[in-house]
Amino acid sequence: MKKHYKIIFVFLLTLPFIGCESDDDSLVDLSSIATPANLGASFEITQDNSGLVTITPKGESTNLYTVDFGDGSEVSSEIRPGETVDHIYAEGDYEVEVIGTNLNGVSATGTQPLTVSFRQPENLEVTITKAEDDNYAITVSATADFAAMFEVYFGDVAEEEATPFMIGESVTHTYDAIGDYDVRVVALSGGAATTEATQTVSITDPLFLPIGFESPTKNYTFFNFGGGEGAGAPVIDNPDASGINTSNRVASYTKPAGSEVWAGTNIALDETIDFSSEKYISVDVWSPAAGTPVILKIENLDDADIFVESTVETTVANEWETLIFDMTTIDPAIDYGRLVLFFNYGTPGNDETYYFDNIQTTNLEPLKFPVTFDNDAVDYTPALFSGASFEVVTNPDQSGANNSDSMVGAITNIGNAYEGASFNLEEPVDFSGDNKTITMKFWSDVALPILLKFEGGVTGERQTEVSANHTGSGWEEVTFNFSTDAIKSYIDGSQGVGEAFVPTGQYATMTIFVDGPGNTAGTFYLDDIGFQMGETTFISLFSEFGDDVNVDTWLTEWSNSDYEEVEFDGRLTKHYFNLGFAGIETLAEPIDASEMTHFHTEIYTGNATEFKIKLVDLGPDGVYAGDDLSEHEIVIDNLAQNEWVSLDIPLSDFTGLQDTSNIGQLIYSGVPTAEADVYLNNIYFHN
Repeated sequence: MKKHYKIIFVFLLTLPFIGCESDDDSLVDLSSIATPANLGASFEITQDNSGLVTITPKGESTNLYTVDFGDGSEVSSEIRPGETVDHIYAEGDYEVEVIGTNLNGVSATGTQPLTVSFRQPENLEVTITKAEDDNYAITVSATADFAAMFEVYFGDVAEEEATPFMIGESVTHTYDAIGDYDVRVVALSGGAATTEATQTVSITDPLFLPIGFESPTKNYTFFNFGGGEGAGAPVIDNPDASGINTSNRVASYTKPAGSEVWAGTNIALDETIDFSSEKYISVDVWSPAAGTPVILKIENLDDADIFVESTVETTVANEWETLIFDMTTIDPAIDYGRLVLFFNYGTPGNDETYYFDNIQTTNLEPLKFPVTFDNDAVDYTPALFSGASFEVVTNPDQSGANNSDSMVGAITNIGNAYEGASFNLEEPVDFSGDNKTITMKFWSDVALPILLKFEGGVTGERQTEVSANHTGSGWEEVTFNFSTDAIKSYIDGSQGVGEAFVPTGQYATMTIFVDGPGNTAGTFYLDDIGFQMGETTFISLFSEFGDDVNVDTWLTEWSNSDYEEVEFDGRLTKHYFNLGFAGIETLAEPIDASEMTHFHTEIYTGNATEFKIKLVDLGPDGVYAGDDLSEHEIVIDNLAQNEWVSLDIPLSDFTGLQDTSNIGQLIYSGVPTAEADVYLNNIYFHN
């Protein structure tokens, strides 16, 4: 057995040597490997205009590949059979070279043509948005399938160069003038294929209230009807730049001879009228005759049968005046965007010409003391009860205590007990001061009692009333003393009716009974209701009533202001136009205001952003001392525009005045310098 083991062991030791000898005999001859052949590639081109191409090299007898992309870029790294390489191409034709190498290191090259063609952009959508704060600016953006980027031509420049913008971006452009422009947007594929779209954009200076006819870019085209359709209402130089309207440009309408009685003119606005806070429309009108009915009608742009209109008669001839049209019956759910004007409605045309300007929404001025019935911008309409009626009329009897040619209130009783009228005071009557005496000019041709009652206490004040008698002699000034004669008014369920009661609070309702418990019928007139102004509590320099002015007025030669005294807004006013360095009121006799506590004036302006008032004390000898103790100036900033502003300034605020017993000058100035246009009224000192 041991011999057998030895033989087997020897045999096993010889096997590796026999095997090695056999391997040497079977080695591959690499020199016989074929040279790479049929070299080329297959291409997968991504169809999204990205230029991405996936390349798969092909060939025979090839162990490794490299690719020369044919576009000048670097050759790829080595690629094994079956693998791919990605490359980004621009649109074009290319010769792609595939280099194949066999195991023997032998290489060969094959060429494969490649054409990269970008797809034309599709579904181009262009969005043009107008800027909210600039009528001349637009913003352009675009989207498109297969677009690489965009170019835009705004259409306002000859031989315009395109403005590029990328996907997801937008570009803004501002035009220099109004007009219609063709905006062309081109979607680029990254190659030759493009898609474009053109939109027309209208650049306008939109027309909306207020309208002043001064803009060189707004479209003020009116269209006439009922005769003279081609004439319109051209914008011209103001033929009468005076009074309340010194603007440069106005609209002119001529009612042709033989035209319809309803002939007129109209214009469509680019924006609907905003009645959210102001429900009246004011128009400055110049008419060749007083008493001419003017109708302002506002219409829905889509349905002319939806409208509101108001009629106002002119009160002066050959002068500018402001007419206020009541639009309070508008439906807030409806948009009104067309203005229609009828001049001298009801009468055929006679080639007469009217001018109009400054069309704007407004509110009536608040009803407050003093109640004069002279201001067209105030609604004097009261609540009526027990059969009484009321209207505002021209003073029918210019005599006695009221000899002015002004408007007055007329109450008509039909003979019932406690007929009366209640006026809603938008600025409540204030009884907190020492002066609690109210005067009223009243006309009656029969003797009777008048009851003046105040209700609507702002903080719940008890109602109070005073009764005074009229002798029946026409216009008389009736006095109601709430310091000595006031009693508690009747209130259902309350106690103390008829007891003495001195009011100290504020009241928003004023009620007047003419012969309250009696049955006197007839028409009675009332005017100038307000707190009594005694000589010791009130020194007037200029008043709308015109009968208690105690100064002479002129301008010194070193003032560059234009000045006039005119009727404005239903009352006599001082008008400074182009107010520059100073408007100077030199008093004929200096005012002793040493016992006064306040200086009062009312101001109306459409353009003065700053207004200054200087008081000058000339001293007992009437000679200006020229120091800081003789004058002081108050500056009022940010004045409300196009409405009366009541200024009641404590004299203590004029800190530079050492003495106020010889006030000899009032000096006004405004901003913008030499342009400020202001009206002044009710200038006085008071306690």
